[in-house]
Amino acid sequence: MRTLKRRTFLLGSAAAVGLGTTACGGGGRSRSGPVGEPRPGGTLVLQMPSEISTHIHPLLQTDPAAMGVVSGTVYSKLLEFRTGPDVTTLEIEPDLAESWEVSPDGLTYTFRLRGDVRWHNVPPVNGRPFTSDDVVATFEAIKQTPAQYAWMYEPVSSVTAPDERTVVFTLDRPYTPLLEYLAYHFSMIVPREGLEGRYDLETQAIGTGPFLLESHNPDVEWVLRRNPDYHIPGRPYLDEIRLPILNDTAAVTAALRSGRMDVGTTSDVNVAEELRTRGFAIAEAPGAPISFYLNPTVEPFDDLRVRRAVVQAVDWVGMGENIRGRFVLTSLLRPDTSSAALTHDEVLALRPFDPDGARRLLAEAGLPNGFTTTMMVQRVDDEDVREAQWIQADLAEVGIDMEIEIVDPGTGIDRRRSHDFAIAKALRGVHLPDQVWRDFEPDSIENYALVDDPTLHELIDTSRAVLDEGERDEIYRQMQTRMETEICQALYPIQKFDYTIAGERVQDLWPSPIYQGKRLADVWLSDNEA
Repeated sequence: MRTLKRRTFLLGSAAAVGLGTTACGGGGRSRSGPVGEPRPGGTLVLQMPSEISTHIHPLLQTDPAAMGVVSGTVYSKLLEFRTGPDVTTLEIEPDLAESWEVSPDGLTYTFRLRGDVRWHNVPPVNGRPFTSDDVVATFEAIKQTPAQYAWMYEPVSSVTAPDERTVVFTLDRPYTPLLEYLAYHFSMIVPREGLEGRYDLETQAIGTGPFLLESHNPDVEWVLRRNPDYHIPGRPYLDEIRLPILNDTAAVTAALRSGRMDVGTTSDVNVAEELRTRGFAIAEAPGAPISFYLNPTVEPFDDLRVRRAVVQAVDWVGMGENIRGRFVLTSLLRPDTSSAALTHDEVLALRPFDPDGARRLLAEAGLPNGFTTTMMVQRVDDEDVREAQWIQADLAEVGIDMEIEIVDPGTGIDRRRSHDFAIAKALRGVHLPDQVWRDFEPDSIENYALVDDPTLHELIDTSRAVLDEGERDEIYRQMQTRMETEICQALYPIQKFDYTIAGERVQDLWPSPIYQGKRLADVWLSDNEA
């Protein structure tokens, strides 16, 4: 059996900046020099940008905020994406599995589980040993649940447990994304007791992770505490993590300056740089793409020429430079998680800023004087609104009078899923290449722009069965080109950057492009007296 087998995605040069930063989120050692060896104890106060709008059931919830609370912290997975000071790629490493092997035909995945893992010592699970039966129960539940995650495992025909420490996934066809999805933050392993309804998974979380869910004060704070029985010796270092819910930039800045909060985030480079001058460690890392959708069931967006005109009328590079400051021009795939992402020049060739061309396309579509429309904008930060205003001004130059409608994230998600918009703008937290393409399959609840293109679907199916990474990347590039030129209903025009701001006492908080709560087990506080 091959152990520690890894599936690696090359990161783009932009991502290398974020992952290779010495003071990653306060990580490494303090800027003033070495601070000694990690020491246990203390409370980390870490900003939570928004309250969970649904619940914390790991197989049913759809709110990204829930991932930030329970995935990797409370619940563990079979596999995990590695973090650390030397990480420059997306590398898969063991978590609850200690090793795995894949059959030559790609149809059988065999996982050997750790033998030293116990569930949290909380009724009714009461700290019993973790076994293969829990893994089987979890994936049986996933396959039977009409949730947004079941599609990730659709090719898996069975999950069996030959013994307490072995799990076998049998597939009905080769499926290259499987290992990535097992490491992804959705794939949390749940105790059989929860799946059988012996406690409420929507309100209680019992896992095998480094932290236990201690308490929740709605709209105020979530609290995690150290799991004393965690299977990694000496981890976690922290006694407690407090997650105050703050989304106002001024409030976050004030809490950091006063020392009431240790770690916060922002997308505003000016805020980050101002706090850098005050001695805070700033880690820059690629964040979510800006997403832009045109609804083909709403006139005049049923005409490809109109959709192309809208896209060509916007100066996406200027928007990135003036609103975000730090950005990457993108098509659909993220350069920090896929080597198939199109380059800046390749994107410009497919999506030029061409107002004159946009006017010609509108005239060809019978709209020489333009038209009136509305764009729904999901607001997470001030930059979301300023980007909308930029788009509004550019479209006005070609005769398109666009009204802006600002909505909260929950409303934005609901209305995109019900296709209740003409144009929609938001952030899209997708990371892995296959996850991006899943958005554009007809049965996906995230297919906001109602993409239904047989050629694209054939390419998606082909990519999932191709074992050679270079060949698969070429298919991904074809798919991006088709989305930009022949479909033009959904694009991720730029990728923003996020800035993690940490006080000097915070050590070894390494960045990750996904929700990776396990990394918090490595964080320690240099001012804590062991």
